[in-house]
Formats: sequence, structure tokens, C-alpha cells
Amino acid sequence: MSHYLWQLSYSKDAWATQIQNPQNRMEQVSAMFAPVGIKLIQGFATLGEYDLIAIVEAPDDKTVAAASIAIASTGSVSQLKTTPLTPIEDLVEALKIAKTLTYTPPSA
Repeated sequence: MSHYLWQLSYSKDAWATQIQNPQNRMEQVSAMFAPVGIKLIQGFATLGEYDLIAIVEAPDDKTVAAASIAIASTGSVSQLKTTPLTPIEDLVEALKIAKTLTYTPPSA
């Protein structure tokens, strides 16, 4: 399973709905995406560029992309960014591989 960071901002209409009927959307979204193997690990409200972030676990990029598209297609978010997360152990392995590679940058 892979991990991803979702960063999103609600649309003004979604905020208006939340004000009228406050609810924990993490619980609802978790139930909606469970059938395709997506698990919401944790979510946070944020201040700044995005309103919410969530750490999610999904079987693969294709599945998390489908969920991102489904969310965005409703118009309930004004921004949605999906970022794959790489475990530090994998980064260390990538560094070891990088050490064995030679790259020549373009020259003028």
C-alpha cells in the first residue's frame, strides 16, 4: 500500500453547507472510499493555502487518482492536490542507487 497527502480547499458552497450542518467529513469520506481499498489515516484542518489535509493509504496511484477525480468532479472543493509520499527507507535506497549513476547535464 502507498501513502498520499491530499491537500484541499472547500468551495464557498461546501463551507456554507458545513456551517448549516457541521460534520466530520473524514468519517464519511473514509466510508465512501473503503470499497476501493482507500483508508484515511488522519486528517487535519489547516490555516493558509488549503483548508484541510489528509494522509491516505491506497493500493496504487490509479486508485487514489480515481478518488481525487471523484472528489474534484463534485465542485465541492476549489483546490485539490494529491502528493505521493515516499517512506524514508525508500529514499535511502534511492540515494544508494543514485550514487551508482552518472548523469551529464546538457551543455551549451
